[in-house]
Amino acid sequence: MSHLLESILTVAPILQKAFLFDCMVGVTDREKFLAYYPAPGLHLGIKVGDPLRPGSINATAVAEGRRVVRKISKEIYGIPYVAVGYPIMEGGQVVGCLSTGVTTEQEDRLREIAENLTGALGDIALHTESLAKEADYLAQASHTLSDTAAQMESKIAETSQINDLIRTISTRSNVLGLNAVLEAARAGAAGRGFSVVAEEIRHLSQTTSTSAKSIFRILDEMNQLVGVVSAEMERTLNHSIEQSTRIQELYAVMQRLRDMAEQLKTAAATTAYEE
Repeated sequence: MSHLLESILTVAPILQKAFLFDCMVGVTDREKFLAYYPAPGLHLGIKVGDPLRPGSINATAVAEGRRVVRKISKEIYGIPYVAVGYPIMEGGQVVGCLSTGVTTEQEDRLREIAENLTGALGDIALHTESLAKEADYLAQASHTLSDTAAQMESKIAETSQINDLIRTISTRSNVLGLNAVLEAARAGAAGRGFSVVAEEIRHLSQTTSTSAKSIFRILDEMNQLVGVVSAEMERTLNHSIEQSTRIQELYAVMQRLRDMAEQLKTAAATTAYEE
């Protein structure tokens, strides 16, 4: 047996303990395994004396005299791992192979979590964006309603002025009617017909006055209600604006988290497994 191969067989178990992560180590000659040290989480069932499988990293490294790196999927041995086969050269000839392997189960689990997190954050970001748009629409609608309530208050104030004018006219009509009655009484029989007209004027004046009072009362109640609505709309508008701002801030945070998840997914991916 090659002296270099014997030396590697001696230090192989020491090399296994020197790795930072749990690592399996195998040593072969050109045909079979001379030593195999499985890792706690990675045991391929290899035994000393097992022949090299055609196409395996050990067989390829021996046959081609080059370093071979492969990522093995979970479907092969039930455990995902990365294996490295390094040809042992002595006297310009390949005399064997030193192979190592570490499990990628934690990496794959991390990548899966990152992918799920990215998907979940993407969905949340879409819903948050939709909520932000709806909050903006609500703020705009509240602003419009607040302006409308202010316009209603202005129109009611104008109507109140007209009602005051009606009350003034009613009062003056009542005075005129009363004077007409007095004049008709002085005229005696000649003013009898005029007296009937004067009474009708007074009656119309009183009716108008009563109606004006009712209208004024209703307008006053409407004005109070509009005031309440206006105040509530103002509070709703302020709340909508604040909500829109908070949702925008939340959306920005979700975007940052999404970017971080993408970076995590990229970091979890294996990029250095090249031959």
